[in-house]
Amino acid sequence: PGKIYAFQVRARTAVGYGPYSGKMYFQTLMGGERSEMVQDRLPLIVGSVLGGLAFLVIAAIAILAIIFK
Repeated sequence: PGKIYAFQVRARTAVGYGPYSGKMYFQTLMGGERSEMVQDRLPLIVGSVLGGLAFLVIAAIAILAIIFK
């Protein structure tokens, strides 16, 4: 946990290898950071679920209104 890694990418084609890309650095999560990330996204998840439910309720009301008119 907490390690930093550097990556470089290069393409391989029928004619050979291309040049390396620039270095990209990534750091792995610490032990407690995972739970913090979930807590940060919780409002987004709850909002998305509630928005989806609201859409389904409105769609059901619209369909019922069309059927019974």
